[in-house]
Amino acid sequence: MARTRFDSGLLTILAVMLLVGAAFAQRSSTSAEDAKLRLITGLNGLCVQLVSILPIIAILLFVLAAVVYGVGHIFGAEMRSKATGWATSMVVGAVISLLIFLLTRPILSIFVPDIETSDFCKPTFQ
Repeated sequence: MARTRFDSGLLTILAVMLLVGAAFAQRSSTSAEDAKLRLITGLNGLCVQLVSILPIIAILLFVLAAVVYGVGHIFGAEMRSKATGWATSMVVGAVISLLIFLLTRPILSIFVPDIETSDFCKPTFQ
């Protein structure tokens, strides 16, 4: 298969991005405890954000799916089938976001076992 101009340009961009990333990489001179504390603090921030936004997104997706499904049935058969597909996709997205919401803390506690018994995944975590 012959290479196109687009392929070589894409490879060039990828190579430049890898080199830039390597050029700006820094070696951390901190202790292992400090690195662990920063990791736990970062994971807590991620967990707090996920727990606060995912239920809202799930509710909005369920409501929007109901609206799209209902409006789709007002129009013809083609629009009805498209709306049914869109609504199904929204419900699947809502269920996935609820699963992520429910499994965030247990999955993160696998990576850092110390957080299982603490007030992890709360804004007051220290």
